[in-house]
Amino acid sequence: EKAALAYFSRRASLSGSMEGVGTYDALFKAVEEGQAQYGIVPIENSYSGSLHNVYDLLLAHPLHIVGEIGMVEEYCLVAGKGVKELSEVKRVCGHPQIMDACSIFLNTLSNGDEVAERVAAMNSASACADLKKELENGSADALATAAVAPREAAVLHGLEVLAPGIANDSNAETRYLIIGRHKERLVELDATAWHADTPYYKTSVVLALSNQQGSIFKVVSQFALRNVNIVKVETRPAATGGSQVYSTSPRHWDYLFYIDFESSKSPATNKALMASLSEFSMYCRELGTYRAHINSLEVAAPSWSLESLCSVINH
Repeated sequence: EKAALAYFSRRASLSGSMEGVGTYDALFKAVEEGQAQYGIVPIENSYSGSLHNVYDLLLAHPLHIVGEIGMVEEYCLVAGKGVKELSEVKRVCGHPQIMDACSIFLNTLSNGDEVAERVAAMNSASACADLKKELENGSADALATAAVAPREAAVLHGLEVLAPGIANDSNAETRYLIIGRHKERLVELDATAWHADTPYYKTSVVLALSNQQGSIFKVVSQFALRNVNIVKVETRPAATGGSQVYSTSPRHWDYLFYIDFESSKSPATNKALMASLSEFSMYCRELGTYRAHINSLEVAAPSWSLESLCSVINH
């Protein structure tokens, strides 16, 4: 919700309400079926990496990436109002990648001789919602359970922050994609509109390559020949492509390549590049061209320390 508010508040031409859904799959279906004009979904975290199932959904649905935004969120350990000490926490729930991004702190939470149990949730909001429901139902485990979530989620669900700023990298950023049924209008891609301080545009494509010598080189060289910068490459197993990509069954250890690159200031260059990518691949699909999110954040130490943690435990 925080990322959605930050992105859409800058676009005065867009108005409407926001609604949460339970799963990423439900979000993609809601946009595809016209129940929502746009959807916003996390794609990667600067510490814990990519959300692979979101890549699979980008391929499975005929939608377009129309924007992106990066958000730095303060992840906290949150619990019911009856929990006073960290030593009471025996179980922690949250999204697996978010918990991985807070692993150093979570490993200090011990249940006797064992580290506190970790329970996977769909996202931070659902982790807090599930914990709230357990507390309301008087579950025996509720007061021994905490969640990893932003402070805003804790407040929304009536939970309290036990420990703030628990991420391994306090500057860790989550990048979100905005998806829609229609391509973004790229009026600013005209070369005359570019200035030194203009945020660049990014294009995302997915390719299926034949498993033979030189296939990757042929693709990468198309970018180098046109002085186009590749920002990111992500691979997924070929089996995630299904029949829409392959006319015959793919083999194990064949891969799909998801590539993000800086769009050229020349429309002709972009057109020629896409034509070459199609020529040297078995399958090529442009997922979207959109304004890139830019920042210059560096990795930062977590805001908690072992000394401060011990003082809280011994309080």
